[in-house]
Amino acid sequence: MLLKRIAAVCFAIAFLMAIVLFTGTGREYVSISLARTLFLIFGALGLILNLLSFRSGKHDAGFNLIYWLGSIILFVGLVFMMMKWPYGYYILLAGMFTVGVSFFVPSGLVDKKNDKDDILDNRF
Repeated sequence: MLLKRIAAVCFAIAFLMAIVLFTGTGREYVSISLARTLFLIFGALGLILNLLSFRSGKHDAGFNLIYWLGSIILFVGLVFMMMKWPYGYYILLAGMFTVGVSFFVPSGLVDKKNDKDDILDNRF
């Protein structure tokens, strides 16, 4: 639980730096080079911490694996776009597609139902 909270703070800082980088808001407080460095560090740290704790989520490990694989591809695409390297747009689209596909995975394949729920009386 502590890892998820630290990861959330890292993602919040990375998101604020992405706003500075892509919209220009706040450039009088944070330089572009510092915003780029903070975005890369805190974004990567947030992804790593979330990957370390992804089994504690409410979904099956298969769903989480697809979702986080897409998130990593998306992050790499953002880095490519920031650095103005070639194919950044395509990597970004591939990451968004992978994350999107993870939401359409049927829940019967992802979440294993417990057969004992049918036996128990769940009125309370």
